[in-house]
This record gives sequence, structure tokens and C-alpha cells, in this order.
Amino acid sequence: MKLLGHHCSHLLRRNDVMNSLKDENFDLVIVEMFDYCPFLVAEKLGKPFVAVLPSPLGTVDFGLPSPLSYVPVFYSLLTDQMDFWGRVKNFLMFFEFFKKQWKIQSAYDDTIKEHFPDDSRPVLSHLLTKAELWFVNSDFAFDFARPLLPNTVCIGGLMSKPVKPVPQVSKYR
Repeated sequence: MKLLGHHCSHLLRRNDVMNSLKDENFDLVIVEMFDYCPFLVAEKLGKPFVAVLPSPLGTVDFGLPSPLSYVPVFYSLLTDQMDFWGRVKNFLMFFEFFKKQWKIQSAYDDTIKEHFPDDSRPVLSHLLTKAELWFVNSDFAFDFARPLLPNTVCIGGLMSKPVKPVPQVSKYR
């Protein structure tokens, strides 16, 4: 992640690229949540953005409410029917997840300090909540019930092909 932060800093330093993007005068930026650089580029351009999260809910903290009493942490192997010790485990796994997210986001601290003045310096966790819309590769059929914000759209199965009827086979073959 430190290397991605360094590459992001290099991209933001490229005046030819950034000026070219500014000259295009986009109304909206669409970013994919592979790393945090596209969010910083959209912020540097001063444009609203729509974000695409290619993984299921719960793999990135982007401001969704996550009641730990009944929403299991991703990869915890828990269900929404947790007893006391399950909730303790869920909390500890959430805490570990939160620490990892903080460590990943802190890899961009130097980039943010270099390219944004003190008065308008963004915080990555706050920047994620500025998305106008989140498209999340998740499906209600496979996830546990959880609260969603109005700007979250689950698009799991979007690329699935429609079901075709089974061909009829002749009895006399």
C-alpha cells in the first residue's frame, strides 16, 4: 500500500495529466475502489464522484452503519444469530479490521500532505463518505440483512446471463 501511495503522489505531481483532466471539464468522476488514489484525484479536481466497490459489503469501511450485534464482520464465519461470545468475537474482528483499514489509509498520509494545503486537506475516511453514489458488488440474497445508506446500490449479479430453457431431448434418440 505504501507503494500505491507513492504512485498516487507521482500521478498528482504530473501537471500534464492533471491539467488534461481539468481541461476535460467532467461533471462527474467514476472511481473504482481498488485503492484510494482515484478518490484523491477526484478531490484534487474538485469534482463529485460515484464509487464502485467490486467486493461485497463489509470489505471496506465507507461509512455504512454496521451494528455489530447482528451484522457479522466479513470473513468472521459468524451468522446474524450470535450469542454473547459470538458478539465478542465479532467486535474483536471488527477492531482488527478497523486497524488494518487505518494502516492502509495511513499509507496515503504523505501524499495528502504533499498535494493538499492545510486548510483543505482531506481525511480519507471522510472522503469515502463524500461519494454521491456507491455501486457495491453485493446481493441481498447472499448477504445478511444490514442497514444501507440511500446512496448505496447493490449490483451483485449484474453481469449474470439470463437463464435459458433446457433444450428438449427426443425420446427416440
